[in-house]
Amino acid sequence: MENSTWQTFIRLFKLANPPKGLFIGAIIISLIQAIASLAIPLILQRLVDRWSIDLLNPGLVTLFIVAFLVQVASSAISIYWLQIVGQRVVANLRMTLWGHLVMLPIPFYDGVKSGELVSRLNNDTTTLQQLLSEQSVRLLTSLVSVVGAVIILFTLDWQMTLVILISVPTTLLIVIPLGRKLRIIAKKTQRELGDLSGFFAELLGEIRLVKSQAAESEEVKAGTRRIERLFDYGVREGRIQAILIPLLNVTLTGMLIAILGFGAYRVSTGALTTGALLAFMLYLFQIITPLVTMSEFLTKVQKARGATERISELLEVEPESYETTPTQITPSMLTFDDVSFQYGETSIIHRLTLTVPTNATTAIVGRSGAGKTTLFSLVEQFYLPTSGAIRYGARDISTYGRDAWRQVIGYVAQDSPVLSGSVRTNILYGLKRDVTDAEIQQACEMANAWTFIETMPEQLETEIGERGIRLSGGQRQRLAIARALLRDPQILLLDEATSSLDSESERVVQEALDRLMQGRTTLVIAHRLSTVQHADQIVVLENGQISGVGKHEQLLKDNALYERLVTQQLLGGQST
Repeated sequence: MENSTWQTFIRLFKLANPPKGLFIGAIIISLIQAIASLAIPLILQRLVDRWSIDLLNPGLVTLFIVAFLVQVASSAISIYWLQIVGQRVVANLRMTLWGHLVMLPIPFYDGVKSGELVSRLNNDTTTLQQLLSEQSVRLLTSLVSVVGAVIILFTLDWQMTLVILISVPTTLLIVIPLGRKLRIIAKKTQRELGDLSGFFAELLGEIRLVKSQAAESEEVKAGTRRIERLFDYGVREGRIQAILIPLLNVTLTGMLIAILGFGAYRVSTGALTTGALLAFMLYLFQIITPLVTMSEFLTKVQKARGATERISELLEVEPESYETTPTQITPSMLTFDDVSFQYGETSIIHRLTLTVPTNATTAIVGRSGAGKTTLFSLVEQFYLPTSGAIRYGARDISTYGRDAWRQVIGYVAQDSPVLSGSVRTNILYGLKRDVTDAEIQQACEMANAWTFIETMPEQLETEIGERGIRLSGGQRQRLAIARALLRDPQILLLDEATSSLDSESERVVQEALDRLMQGRTTLVIAHRLSTVQHADQIVVLENGQISGVGKHEQLLKDNALYERLVTQQLLGGQST
């Protein structure tokens, strides 16, 4: 294996931070097991060569029993301790990777499937755990067993020992090239498994869309094709193992036959005792078993290389920077100063300059693709401007810690997302202070949410299902408003939170929004005329540029796009 791969393994092992005392203890116990195993054949040799009922040596019998018990006990202890170490390794790796993933910026998630990340969190970390904890210790003890057995065999009979050693290079010549091919296939298998996990996660998450479009049969076929591809990789891996394992067995069996034949000849000539031949055979098994363990290690190393590369790739992605010390942010004027933003080669926002009035409502209108939601993403610091600056007062918002900055922002989307869990969990999500039940109820009442929460079986403790499936769209919106009320934000971002609701739900949600907007700097992506007419300021976006700023009556006269949008009674449709 290349030095860089070993260095990566060592780095990940340090990152996994295993319980060092237990790990060293497991190594010591494993070495004791290996030494006890090496002692047993020598004791048996002496017992056989001196065998006689009258002359049975109680000391040798006792020594044999002690060695056997030490071997069994040390094996049990090392297995148990290595399991603890292994579970801690995989837990630490997953915690490190999970903590890193959560801190990665939004642009990273634009180009990767969530199912693939889940596969790396689960499958790749398990692969590494088996190598870093279990296999590494077994390799060490296997080396001790092989080296110790060979040294002892040379002292017993160097000629027979040479017969054993002849087959070792042959075994390595078989294992190494096949192991390389196995690594390539294993890497492709892991990648395909990640893609398959992403496919399953995406489709099961949108199962209602699948069923509403009667697309079950097409998705079954698509899933079958992916499963078959994974099956093909598994078959190719099995084909190599089908060659590798029998070849190893043939090699080892040939070695056994050669030693037995040569050993029988040596016993018949008196050059070797029966006890020594028995010891040779036992040591032979103590060499074979570690060789199999080492071949398994090489196989797992090849598999783990792919997992190591993928985990290292993730850990090398630069996370968002967060200040650890609290930052005091006072209410100020939000301004966009010559802001431009492009995604790849596509320009989304171009040289935008705008002042957002404090404690007032600014409506942003424009056709689909004009850059309205991108503007919100820039305010949230999901993306950074390609050029220019967004300021809060005199300070660039990028100089605030992201955590502190996002705490002063309340965001209510068209279809506010919720997480599986209770009503209480979703309302308090992300809140950094303790909140009483009375405060929660007051916020829910102001958000017009308490009317449906109090009818639920367990009220605030009621489970709402995955993605809030047990709630209507209007109920999810009202929970989001209650969450924003408890956060008490300075800046409020509304992605036209009533655009996808029926008229009754819209009325109830709009009442709650009106309460939420009072005394706050509000930016609202507007799709409905009723929202725009009451705004303190209207901004018309056209192809990422401002084509007009003003009140409703003024823009109706001076801005052709705004006039067309008002005439159509539809302001922008789907936001972008």
